Amino acid sequence: MSILKNKIILFINRFSQYAISGFYFWIFLIRGGIIYGFVPAAVGLIKCIHEIQHNDEQSLKTIYAESYKQNKHHKGLSFTLFILLGLSIMSLCIPLFSKDPIIGFFQLPLIIFTCILWTISIYYVYFLSEANKKKGDMKWIAALSFVTCIKHPLKSLIILITMLVLCFLIKINLVIFIFFVPPIFILSTNKIVTIPSVLKH
Repeated sequence: MSILKNKIILFINRFSQYAISGFYFWIFLIRGGIIYGFVPAAVGLIKCIHEIQHNDEQSLKTIYAESYKQNKHHKGLSFTLFILLGLSIMSLCIPLFSKDPIIGFFQLPLIIFTCILWTISIYYVYFLSEANKKKGDMKWIAALSFVTCIKHPLKSLIILITMLVLCFLIKINLVIFIFFVPPIFILSTNKIVTIPSVLKH
């Protein structure tokens, strides 16, 4: 009976930690001005999930704060991602894109490029979370992320589909989306994204 009680307590504790990690993701995303905060917030989330899974005692807020401090200069990628995302959403919502043949011609390439860049960025933040331990070269990590994305098309497609499916949860329940979508995405993809051995040594 005590074993079952301990498992229930562990489950509740993990559940609450995942919810807190998801909440902090949005807090630090906003702290970066939303369009500049994705990279530090995403790296912090990956590190938090790792800490939770390994039962470490470090504060989740501290992990996010350290990640923000280490990665707040990665503004270019975050800015590009959100600009392209905004343009892609506009292309789907504004009738002008479907009525004007010239503008409509750029719609599909824009959406495809945005999806590819977001997928590469997922590899990038995973690799960056590992590289932070030894201050890896950022341009090299970006190139490694691009090559990995292209080299493993099936894994990249799974990552993209997972991201798109989870995004639709915002229509179902906003609270679940805010607290649980970020950690669920990391839990769903951390086995798919294999960290290259060159980043581990």
